[in-house]
Amino acid sequence: MKQGILLLLFFISIGFSQDKHEYIIDTSHSSVAFAITHLSVADTIGIFEDFEGRLFLDDKKNITLVGSVKIPSINTFNNARDQHLQNSEFFSSRVATLESIRFKDNVLYANLTINGISKEIPFNVIITGPIRNPNLDKKKSVTVNPLIPQSIPDNPVFQLPDSANDNCGCYVSYGDNVVGIKLQGKINRFDFNVAHHTPKEFLGKYIDITIILEASR
Repeated sequence: MKQGILLLLFFISIGFSQDKHEYIIDTSHSSVAFAITHLSVADTIGIFEDFEGRLFLDDKKNITLVGSVKIPSINTFNNARDQHLQNSEFFSSRVATLESIRFKDNVLYANLTINGISKEIPFNVIITGPIRNPNLDKKKSVTVNPLIPQSIPDNPVFQLPDSANDNCGCYVSYGDNVVGIKLQGKINRFDFNVAHHTPKEFLGKYIDITIILEASR
């Protein structure tokens, strides 16, 4: 299934404008999160631990994004609730996908598909960077950016300082072009048949979605 999703994303990306550069998403510094109000008083938050995507950015900071999350990877920090959310009343499909349509005035309009239902959803976007990763030291011995397949010619090559290598091993956003992108959107869960029999007084009508991406090229 994962290979099929990647293949789909690849064929979608072929049609992208040639002046856009692909930024490789660093999943260790990225997240897909959501929040929904419980009993009309407090938000319950959750994340999807298994996600993937492709990000393209041009010189004017116009973005193109395609991605997917695996529904079984949902984590609301309560095991019993996470198991309950696997019920078809909440999700009848194992994968949810996002495909950008257009980007205008810092808003990404994307085709979001959940439970086999597709809707156009606007996401407010904040772009930070690009910057050069301050952890990098070009003067030391070099290694290939681990986020970029080595078959790609003219790979940027950098080496982390020894102190960083001895740390958590998660400093993988290499390069002179590192960006941070935050997307925030809101969906009506009834539009996607998510717990459609549950009244909004028990489970909020709207779900807030926050996608945070760190990527480099």
